Amino acid sequence: MTRFAPIPKRLAVLALTLAAACGVSHPAPKAGATQFRAVLADTSFSDTDPTPSRDGKWLAFTSDRSGSKQLWVMPIEGGEPRRLTSEPESARAMTPTWTPDSRALLYISTRTKDYNIYKVPLEGGEGKPMSDAKASNRFAIYSPDGSKIAFASNRLKPGQLWGFELYLMGPDGETYDSDPATRLTHNEGSPGHPTWSPDGKFVGYVAKSIDTTKTVSVGSGMVAKRNALFATYHLWKVSVATGEETKLTGQNDEQQQTEEIWPDWSPDGKFVAMQRHVGGKNDVWIYDMTTGSLFPLTNFGDCSKPTWSPDGKSIWFTRWVGQKEDVWVATDLVLTPPPSAAPAKKASVRKTTPPRRPKTAGTR
Repeated sequence: MTRFAPIPKRLAVLALTLAAACGVSHPAPKAGATQFRAVLADTSFSDTDPTPSRDGKWLAFTSDRSGSKQLWVMPIEGGEPRRLTSEPESARAMTPTWTPDSRALLYISTRTKDYNIYKVPLEGGEGKPMSDAKASNRFAIYSPDGSKIAFASNRLKPGQLWGFELYLMGPDGETYDSDPATRLTHNEGSPGHPTWSPDGKFVGYVAKSIDTTKTVSVGSGMVAKRNALFATYHLWKVSVATGEETKLTGQNDEQQQTEEIWPDWSPDGKFVAMQRHVGGKNDVWIYDMTTGSLFPLTNFGDCSKPTWSPDGKSIWFTRWVGQKEDVWVATDLVLTPPPSAAPAKKASVRKTTPPRRPKTAGTR
């Protein structure tokens, strides 16, 4: 697997200069500490959704550097970014993920009224639609063996903001009327951001924790029943074989409200990296699948959208600068929880078993 080489000197100098202008400090590296490096630091446009190819050669990302949000790719070892998509100026391309052979990417576009999944080859060209369902279809990602695509869709509750479930379709997409995707989750918390376990047996995702027996404060001394509007996203996993769903984070004994989004399973299956909101800040956190420990990787307070490198030695993520994002990478990863990180109480993990599932769930 390709190791990530240092960024060319001219780009590194530019990144450091711009970061300094934005007030970003770069402390001297410490032995045995995770290192952080700006990759595409240019505050004149926004670069986001960094996703390395599975062969370790390319970095795909979303950027508005051409005037509208499009997909771009660049060699991980350094080089000029190349525009990949040509979506209409009124549309947005976003959230790229790679095919297992690194020859093409899935992405989401708003070229029609609804969000939909498209596929484009690495060489570029017209994006091929992967679904014709009259719904919002989002966050698509191939299974490790390339036989399935997991994605989120609100086809059972079209038009609803929190009406999503996870589905599985074949590698070439779905035809809604004749070969619809199979429903995977039965979760009232509107699942999203699917990520596959390396063995393909589970799909990790986030869903809102909804407990309508509780109330929440809505300000001025008023309270309301807890529903999707007042709930936050937390980490779950679902068995592809049985449909059993297990809640992993956000247990009832939390001392303050937290939220996790953008999960990504590590290549060795031991960890899940995610964006976690706590104490008014967003950082990259790591969930240990074995011990249940949850601990921060960054402490900048402005981090988002982590994605593992294919060799598991780096994590790509973004940092916010005002209303724009910059691509960063964490290397020399230290994935040991600090002494203050208490492990999650396994006994409090909640499980849900879906009702009897039909082979497909494509009926309108």
